[in-house]
Amino acid sequence: RKLVNSKYRFYFTLDSLPVLMRSKEMNFAVRGFPIGFSAPPSVTKLPTDELFLFNHLKFTISYSEGQDFEGIRITGFDVHPVSFA
Repeated sequence: RKLVNSKYRFYFTLDSLPVLMRSKEMNFAVRGFPIGFSAPPSVTKLPTDELFLFNHLKFTISYSEGQDFEGIRITGFDVHPVSFA
């Protein structure tokens, strides 16, 4: 509870690139992702906030295959955290 309320975040790296959480609709990206979130009573219909932990992560790894080098280069590392009951 304390970590969710304190907006604690995880930070991963892949091939020295930080993981980003992106929003294409709002045109922004932030490093890392939150451990979970708090849903207010107006959403849950409970008397107090309910806490949810992100228990699944969907990763997107972008890469390019160059003609001037052998192999591939990782160019992006994105995460979409989700919570399943």
